[in-house]
Amino acid sequence: MQEPERQILATLPTPLIRLERLGLSLGDAQIWMKRDDLTGLEFSGNKIRKLEYIVADALSRGCDTLVTEGTCQSNHCRATAAVCARLGLKSALLIRPEPSKEILGNHLLDVLFGAQTWFYSSDHFNANREEIVQAVLAELKDAGRKPRWVPMGASEPLGCWGYIRAVTELINQLKDLGITECDVIVPVSSGGTYAGTLLGTHLNRSVDVRLWGVPVSDDIDHHKREITQLCSQTVDEFELPIEPPDLRMQFLEGYVGDGYAIPNAAAIRAIRLLARTEGIILDPVYTGKAFCAVLDGVQDGRLGRDRPVIFIHTGGIFSDFAWPQTLLKNTSLDGE
Repeated sequence: MQEPERQILATLPTPLIRLERLGLSLGDAQIWMKRDDLTGLEFSGNKIRKLEYIVADALSRGCDTLVTEGTCQSNHCRATAAVCARLGLKSALLIRPEPSKEILGNHLLDVLFGAQTWFYSSDHFNANREEIVQAVLAELKDAGRKPRWVPMGASEPLGCWGYIRAVTELINQLKDLGITECDVIVPVSSGGTYAGTLLGTHLNRSVDVRLWGVPVSDDIDHHKREITQLCSQTVDEFELPIEPPDLRMQFLEGYVGDGYAIPNAAAIRAIRLLARTEGIILDPVYTGKAFCAVLDGVQDGRLGRDRPVIFIHTGGIFSDFAWPQTLLKNTSLDGE
């Protein structure tokens, strides 16, 4: 097994901390957090781990532009734009739906980082995705650029190495703490973070890690299909010593709410609870919803009792600034 080249961009290792005050408030629960929101503030979050490998590949091919897709509040688009600005590359973002006139949150940073953007309605993009992508790549090539396509969330086999490597980092931290078994909770959307973590846990068995994904978009069948395909491609491409049928996926359901990138009351309460007990900020798209699964599991005794539960904080703080009024509305905690 040969790890591919990476362009070192993130600040690693990220801290693994116990949420003492929150755990105490929930009956002395063993709640830990892997602070992958601290991979580097200008990039923030899980995306930079994946992009380290993708950027190295792009540079080795002589590419000068990274092209990707997402919503106007996409952490991945913002991270891609930041990485390109850092390295002197160009970034091209295919955004849907078209944002409101007010430029907020991640989209504001896209602009500051100098990203070139194309805007589409969601229906038009979803119905014509492949044609749109090829047309933009052709347009950039005609302009003399050498683009490299990056799928949504950097969820491709090369990107999976970001979290294969992250699991090794986490295992070493757990060993130093004397932790021999734990539950690990990961938000799931495009699937690359969960797929990499799943592969990593099978390659590092010295700690008993029980991995749970919390979908914040789509349904379980969609995620099982996409993650199975991504894991199989990664195993084949890099000749990993894993049999894909052995990769058992486990999900905690019921946290998508009304849909992807639609904040809900439970997620907002989780954001405010963690902010007030630990001074740590979640976001309303990914981590706020996924952390609800941790809180529910702790409160009903499934998590954080017999063994620690570790939440991988994948970042996303800039999304909070896109929904300021939503975060402040009807979100009082008990006792306030």
